[in-house]
Amino acid sequence: MSLTPSRTKVVYFRVSEAEFERYMAFCRSQGVRSISDLARSGLEILVAEERGYTLNGLTERVTALSGLIAGLSGTIQGLTEIVSNKKLDASLEKGA
Repeated sequence: MSLTPSRTKVVYFRVSEAEFERYMAFCRSQGVRSISDLARSGLEILVAEERGYTLNGLTERVTALSGLIAGLSGTIQGLTEIVSNKKLDASLEKGA
């Protein structure tokens, strides 16, 4: 039993020899089975706009999340320094 839906329609488009070689090299480097799979995946990304998942929108979300992660990282670093200073202060008090 195949997990892939049955494909009954064929779509053709022409590419230059250079484009073909570039696409094939990309497929090999990414482990993509064929140019057809690559084209299908690319079209899915473009069509995703209808579902509200535009590439631009996703890029903006990733940028925002990166900013949040950087902020959290700074907060964690600050808290770590506070805890380390408190431990240092406590050990100095014990030694005094």
